[in-house]
Amino acid sequence: MASSTPVPAIDTPTVDVLDVSDLRFAGGTAHSIAEEIKAQHNAGYSTALIHLNGPLVAKVSPVNPSIRHEIEQGHAELLVRGDPVRARLVVIRHPAVLQDAADQLPPIEAEHVVIVANAAPHDIDGHEHYRPEHVHRIAQRLFGQEPRWAPIGPLVRKAITSRVPPSALMESDWVNIIDVDAWSSPRSDVRGDQPVIGRHSRSSPQKWPRDAETLRAVYPVDGSWRVQVLGGAEPAEALLGQLPGSWDVYEFGAMPPRDFLAGLDFFVYYHDPRWIEAFGRTILEALASGVPAVLPPHFEELFGDAAIYADPGDVRRIVDELYADRDAYEKQVKRATAAVRARFGYEAHVARIAGILGEQPAPGQAVTPATENASPQLPQAGHAEEPYDARPRILFISSNGSGMGHLTRLLSYAVRCAPEAEPHFLSLSQAAHIVGSFGFEYEYLPSMTATGLAPARWHAYFAESVLQTIDRIRPTAVVFDGTWPYEGIPAVREAYPDIAWVWSRRGMWKPGVGGDRLSKAAWFDVVIEPGDFAAPADRGVTASSNAERVGPVTLLDVDDLDERAAARAALGLDPEPPMALVSLGAGNINDTSDDVGASIAALRGMGVQVCVTRPEIAAGADNHHDVHVVRTYPLSRHYRAFDLAISASGYNSFHELLRFGVPTLFVPNRATALDNQAARAQYAAEQRLAHQLPSVSVDAAKPLLAELMTHGAQMVEGVRQLDPGNGAADAAAHITRLVPNTSAP
Repeated sequence: MASSTPVPAIDTPTVDVLDVSDLRFAGGTAHSIAEEIKAQHNAGYSTALIHLNGPLVAKVSPVNPSIRHEIEQGHAELLVRGDPVRARLVVIRHPAVLQDAADQLPPIEAEHVVIVANAAPHDIDGHEHYRPEHVHRIAQRLFGQEPRWAPIGPLVRKAITSRVPPSALMESDWVNIIDVDAWSSPRSDVRGDQPVIGRHSRSSPQKWPRDAETLRAVYPVDGSWRVQVLGGAEPAEALLGQLPGSWDVYEFGAMPPRDFLAGLDFFVYYHDPRWIEAFGRTILEALASGVPAVLPPHFEELFGDAAIYADPGDVRRIVDELYADRDAYEKQVKRATAAVRARFGYEAHVARIAGILGEQPAPGQAVTPATENASPQLPQAGHAEEPYDARPRILFISSNGSGMGHLTRLLSYAVRCAPEAEPHFLSLSQAAHIVGSFGFEYEYLPSMTATGLAPARWHAYFAESVLQTIDRIRPTAVVFDGTWPYEGIPAVREAYPDIAWVWSRRGMWKPGVGGDRLSKAAWFDVVIEPGDFAAPADRGVTASSNAERVGPVTLLDVDDLDERAAARAALGLDPEPPMALVSLGAGNINDTSDDVGASIAALRGMGVQVCVTRPEIAAGADNHHDVHVVRTYPLSRHYRAFDLAISASGYNSFHELLRFGVPTLFVPNRATALDNQAARAQYAAEQRLAHQLPSVSVDAAKPLLAELMTHGAQMVEGVRQLDPGNGAADAAAHITRLVPNTSAP
């Protein structure tokens, strides 16, 4: 996570503007970032980008194409390695992204910080996407200064004014910008018998009128006007029962918006009145293209005389009158173009940046950044010039489990499939960003729970997303790790029958559970089952099913671990005292009725210092010098720092702790749907490889921990007799045999 007192190295690159956002945003936010990059580049400002996996995006592409284009043109640099960076101005787009994903930031040293509020905190259903007060504190802690807040428009300003410090609220809105000349679309003087009106937006209910009466008033269904829609019209169809024959509806992205707008006489945009439309990027695009826009009155505060404002009942009259009066129509177009250029053009944005940095641009001229010493230039992206990588590609898809197991197992395979093959990841885990630290490309696909979609809709969305990814990267094999293959997989296989599919499916399922899932093995060419030290205790349905069984899989091998001194130094731990790792999930360190609190109390009573693995359990940690929070991945690289551990017995932690020789007290998580952690922990205890407790109390834990401190090393030594070796290499061999032009590792 970025620090409030970052200390970048002397050769840390410096950039004028650092944009921080979720670069997968599909709509106006991404297009506005791209436009600002171009404006900054034209004015001589250098731009860098940092992508965060925020909570609001259901888009599989890792970077929006419009932003990716600017990167490929060398107008901005995408920072992906997590190295420190200096910035004269940090611009954070969308507070929810910083609120949920701040821990993904590298160390940043900033002269100025602006949080652009792209949307109001609440949506129309009352759901709060972000808390301005909380986001403000996060920014203060990260950057060591009070950030400034820039609402994207008047309605958002009203929504956040009472929730941020008055001194932090910028006087001017951070309105979106546009290249007016690039969007301008000359129109023919020839007119039809009826006007052509249109709208462009995503097909969300909040983006359409709420009731059928308003809908018919602004988008006639009687054939008197031609209505064209880009972005889908499912909410309208739901209100009307069916789409009128006089409507032409195109899905989102079916054609370039500029081409769509060029065919309209009017842009008419009305939405659910409960929705706070933060800005309306598509409105700005319509105005810049030269088409008159008819809008609800609340937009007047934002767009002024650039548009026409009317209540729904007046829209028909206004459109008909202006369509019949060519001179008045052309005057409106010219007025709109001038207003857009003055307030929303590139020049306006350059002046905005210059004002924050204390520079004074000449009217209508580009700004030369007044950096005292020339800033070291960030290396340019240069993607278009990179040599073509002819290696076959493998797509690894991880489901969204309760921990890191699925993603870690796939990484275990991927690092051993490379360099013969080129791994790519599509993950439902919100920790997908860790894949980037291994040098692999990745995309985040929100799970059913994260999107809130109904099962049928989500499975269709999953299939479409996987198809898009396959279209882009063209893999020769797909490896899915999870216990329940998703229903969209057969549709993907049908579309691409030549791609080999592998199901990586761990065992140790709870007895009598999940038998219906085994039939899904027919969807795959190979089923791989990672081994389990506790396999003799496996009574689940997978124990007798067909699979290619390999040894227990861990990301690292024993030789990959740091030695004790180096491990403690890497984690910032004292070199001498006995140290324990507590990895039990969320809890309160001061509540001894809780597993976490009882574990820490027992260890503290023995004079053992404690590390906990989840930031959420650090309540009160600042009061205890012997409680440390560690969040390194993979933490197993530093396991030699610990004298013992108290851990859940999930697949990863169980096999890493035992294989790497850490004396452990296992406390199984019994709330898992399928994973039989209790059987795993019980088997280890029966074999005298570890101790186990169903739940932790101070009195029950102390004697077991004392024995682990004195005899734990000898106990865990017995794992060597059970361990056939890391099965990750064998699993990778099974995978690469399916891929043309590779040899098994």
